[in-house]
Amino acid sequence: MTSHIVPFSVIEQTIKRGMAADSPKVLFQYLDTSEAYAEQIGISDAYDLFKRVYQVLLETVCDASVPMHWRELCLDTIHRPLMQLKRFVITEQDALEYFRLEHELRALSHYFMSSKQS
Repeated sequence: MTSHIVPFSVIEQTIKRGMAADSPKVLFQYLDTSEAYAEQIGISDAYDLFKRVYQVLLETVCDASVPMHWRELCLDTIHRPLMQLKRFVITEQDALEYFRLEHELRALSHYFMSSKQS
């Protein structure tokens, strides 16, 4: 059986543009793949990977052209890369960076998701 592997960046673009908005499995596969890959690479690269995943999800949450239910799913799952990033907090500088990301998420999600239609 031949398996087709879609490049990571293609999956990211699919998520960012909401092109799989009716397939939450794509988002969960992206998160699972990033976590599995991070186990195989060095600490610095794993940190960069989780920060990249966090940014992809945050950009999706903030993109009003993406269907709201997809943005909400991305917001509901953004804790996964954020919690992975928390594992890398060792120094005070690391903690400041982590808290900056948390603050960014709170501020941007509140701003972009407050326009939800009731």
